Amino acid sequence: MGPLLIGAVTLALACLAPQAQARILEQTDSDKVAAIKPSFVRLATDLVQTSKRPDLSAADAECINATLREMTQIADELGSYEHLITIEDRIDDIGNDASMRGILRFAVDKALVILDIEQKRMRQLLEQCGHLPLSGGKGREALQFIDTTATVLKSIRPRL
Repeated sequence: MGPLLIGAVTLALACLAPQAQARILEQTDSDKVAAIKPSFVRLATDLVQTSKRPDLSAADAECINATLREMTQIADELGSYEHLITIEDRIDDIGNDASMRGILRFAVDKALVILDIEQKRMRQLLEQCGHLPLSGGKGREALQFIDTTATVLKSIRPRL
């Protein structure tokens, strides 16, 4: 599951990183979004490694695996917007910035809806697992990742 998860995570986060030559999004926006990918990969890798610890209690293992499933779901759902978020860089002559803004706005809005749903699910998981030694901390890290990603997308949304 580890290599597949990392692949899914990498693909999903690649969808959020507009290329440097983007005409609608500014370079600072691209930089903020690009910073999400390494953070997600670190978190996913850490969760996979933690799930393999021999000293992990059954309760912690169950919660760590549930956190991994939530993160995988985020990656899968965000991946569906890859084409929309990166389409600007694939078209030589857009001709209508308003249309492109609409496409980007749609993709960012849908990603924010996904992150909002996953944030609620992660909070529920933390209610169940927050008291456990390892999974509580890992769940809080996952929630922080979701919050940070949503903040980045919300910061670029006004320019779309």
